[in-house]
Amino acid sequence: MLKDRKYPVIGIVSRINSDSSSDDVNCIMDDYRIAILKSGGLPVLLLPPQTIHYNPVKPRNVARLTDSEKKYLQESVNLCDGILLPGGSRWYEFDEYIYKYALQKDIPILGICAGMQMMACMDNNRYTTCFDTTKKNETTIEHYQKNQNYVHAIHIIEGSLLSQIIEENKIMVNSRHHYHVDRVTSLKISAYSEDGLIEAIEDTNRTFVLGVQWHPESMIKYDENAQKLLASFIQACQK
Repeated sequence: MLKDRKYPVIGIVSRINSDSSSDDVNCIMDDYRIAILKSGGLPVLLLPPQTIHYNPVKPRNVARLTDSEKKYLQESVNLCDGILLPGGSRWYEFDEYIYKYALQKDIPILGICAGMQMMACMDNNRYTTCFDTTKKNETTIEHYQKNQNYVHAIHIIEGSLLSQIIEENKIMVNSRHHYHVDRVTSLKISAYSEDGLIEAIEDTNRTFVLGVQWHPESMIKYDENAQKLLASFIQACQK
């Protein structure tokens, strides 16, 4: 890696776009790209190594990564100063491997929505083959409200990394998820929603590993706390 770069390289893990009219699309939503650029990072897309069309195949039916495919992912992650695990409707083994490898290298990680859920599921499965441990939302708040600037408040745990970043114990967030994390094993919970759902998790043994259930990338234009969160992530990637 070049040490004199002005901007930290942020690898954004691609998502399979199941809504596309074509057979298969690996992409990211533009809000992620723009949020990283606005926060001072250089976004790059991390693509899966397997030569298959993912869209028609459920994650559990995809062949396991080979050693050479894992090496491909390692070299991709080694080019990055930070990793962003974005939201989406599903994730695959290549997502999990990128996360595990970045943890081993202590590369800063920010997980958003499904990215956070994958982090929790990996934690609950002790970082082996990942089984989805999320639960369907059945609470008093409607947590899937796609085009709302703010949906509900969250309560941030004092002393957490998130509290150090935001410097408040209660903030308003948006919300776009049908499922939620109901527990973690070794990760720490750093925020809850008003109806008791886990809204943020973190790894206190790493430089920067934080997952949030809301979408700060969509709030960065108008919300100071979203700006703080993304800026803090980029700052950690510069060290």
